Amino acid sequence: MRTIECDICGEPVTGADDEELVGRLKDHLTEEHDESPDDDEVRQTIDREAYDAGDS
Repeated sequence: MRTIECDICGEPVTGADDEELVGRLKDHLTEEHDESPDDDEVRQTIDREAYDAGDS
């Protein structure tokens, strides 16, 4: 399980792997914050900030 905390509100967003996490983070940013990031921006953020849920 991969997790990232939203940079805007701090809510944790989780996915089975980084690919699932891309979709879930994009959905969160769109629905909760009216943001529309592209896939590359989201992937870069995940590369920098995501962690395995067991690491928390």
